Amino acid sequence: MTADALIVGAGIVGAACAAELAALGMRVEVLDAQGVGGGATAAGMGHIVVMNDSPAELALSLYSRDLWLQLAPRLRTRDAFARCGTLWLAADEEEWQAARAMHAAYDAHGVAAQLLDASALRECEPAVAASLVGGLRIEHDSIVYAPTAAEWLLTQSPASANIGVRLGASVVSVDATGVTLANGERRGARHVIVANGLGARELVPTLPLQPKKGHLLITDRYPELIHHQLLELGYIKSAHHATGTSVAFNAQPRPTGQLLIGSSRQFDTT
Repeated sequence: MTADALIVGAGIVGAACAAELAALGMRVEVLDAQGVGGGATAAGMGHIVVMNDSPAELALSLYSRDLWLQLAPRLRTRDAFARCGTLWLAADEEEWQAARAMHAAYDAHGVAAQLLDASALRECEPAVAASLVGGLRIEHDSIVYAPTAAEWLLTQSPASANIGVRLGASVVSVDATGVTLANGERRGARHVIVANGLGARELVPTLPLQPKKGHLLITDRYPELIHHQLLELGYIKSAHHATGTSVAFNAQPRPTGQLLIGSSRQFDTT
């Protein structure tokens, strides 16, 4: 296949780009040194969440969530999509006021959200600590298993016939007209999209990418223990710092009954 676009990286970003370009009628070739849905795609929590650190982030994450909600009916059981909602937990008065501010921001943009006092919070999530003072529920936030969702986008999305996937293809250089593989092969196209995560720095050294390492824990099966993606409101105070090490608790109920628990952040290391 002669491609209109070459995409370096078969993770969730590369797969989404491929599906969108293929839907526009373009012939797309996706190249990856390893497999579909690896790297950060395999390591992430798959939390589809509206965030509001800035007006731009709120607009982009809301738009993204709406696209996922439209896509969800076509996904398979193995893609583990669930509209579980996000529940932000307030441990003290300061965090409760942060929840109120978040609620006002979401309400102004038409995002369905409900403030829960202490009793309503425990009715919603009986397993949470009795010391919590309240929470904010964002009802349409969701979760997905990104590695298999990436595979679906590449092989079963409506325009997947226009997508070719080539694995074991290590790209060593890119330019405006194509890519060069480690074996010396040259692949040309009118468009080149670099979507291989932190590895993009090797192909485009000027990109301002910074390594960031996190730890997640996957548990045994505890079905129905929690029902929402749970985040401490302290997350907004610690998790987005650009320096230093931080820990912000969150827990996700996977459709398998397992819990995915996180997360820590360490900069300048993998």
